[in-house]
Amino acid sequence: MMILKNAKIVLLDEIIELGWIEVEGQKITAINRGVTDLDGLDCSGLTIMPGYIDCHVHGGYGYNFEQGTIDSFVNFAKNVTKEGITRYCQGTVTGAISNLEKILTVYADFMANHNNGPQARQIGAHLEGPFISPAFKGAHEETLLLKPDVVAMKKLVQASNDNIRIVTYAPELQDGSFTKYLLDQKIVPSMGHSAATFKDVEHEVNVGANHFTHLHNGMSRYDHRNPGMINAGLYFDEILCELITDGIHNDLNVLKEVYKIKGPDHICIITDAMTAKGMPDGPYKLGELDVVKNGQTVTLLNGVLAGSAATYDYCVKNMYEVTNCSLIDLSKMTSINVAKQFGLFDQTGSITVGKFADFTIVDGQLNVKATIVEGEIAYNNL
Repeated sequence: MMILKNAKIVLLDEIIELGWIEVEGQKITAINRGVTDLDGLDCSGLTIMPGYIDCHVHGGYGYNFEQGTIDSFVNFAKNVTKEGITRYCQGTVTGAISNLEKILTVYADFMANHNNGPQARQIGAHLEGPFISPAFKGAHEETLLLKPDVVAMKKLVQASNDNIRIVTYAPELQDGSFTKYLLDQKIVPSMGHSAATFKDVEHEVNVGANHFTHLHNGMSRYDHRNPGMINAGLYFDEILCELITDGIHNDLNVLKEVYKIKGPDHICIITDAMTAKGMPDGPYKLGELDVVKNGQTVTLLNGVLAGSAATYDYCVKNMYEVTNCSLIDLSKMTSINVAKQFGLFDQTGSITVGKFADFTIVDGQLNVKATIVEGEIAYNNL
């Protein structure tokens, strides 16, 4: 049995100011108020949050999806725990279908045989590209872009052994059949890198799509005469909006604006981080493209933003500080909303008896002190 004691505990609808948690194996077996004399992990002065979930991260610490090796996937999973991440979707960047198939075959092996132990858990892959718009390609190689294609998508699903969980696509480049295919496969269709109009998005929402890839970044602009994706993302409550909260991709005042309009139930904090996260400044690769890291900023050689170098805990602190939200509402944006979106809320996403013991333990400044994944300590800085 694992005991975590003398902690503030953030539950779904209340905060226990002083309590302790019992864990048997992988699962939470009891949540108690007050103190205990039982031996355990002393969390005095600390807060236990539901484990953070980043549904959009490409890499970091020198690793990325395109390296396509078991070691790269495992080492990345071990490293992200220092950010408080317990689960995540690792993202691809646009590549040739044949190359993506090769990488996804290795990824399938990782998911079947190596997605375990004292490390963060992959939910599944986030396919960001090639099914996106050249008009808002961002840091994606234009020559490799494709219109959303069910036949090509089926090849990738098969190569991954059904381990793709979310796909970014440009809805205006297809007739709805691509969206319906993703939904049938229980893959989250995420609108992004797109020139879609408000009406295009409305059509997708009616089909069943309800996710936006990094709101504001890589999409048709907010316009009061020709409303685009940003208008729609802010309007439709059905849409869960990813938000890069590094203070670079979105100004801090914009974070406050989105929080006021969408509310904590319709936002999920992401990093969109790439290989250079946690690494020294200098030149790196994003897929086939050359990029440069300078502090928290990563750009193409022409200055276009190319993913982030920010850690998840850094992004969480930004959102918490600028919105002055409660820890319960913060947990919605870091854990609960994504767990619900990916059909995992019966297993994780909140501190609830019977769920996996996925915890992020932080101090009063939200510095990560420990990360526990399915009852195992994956990171310990207590």
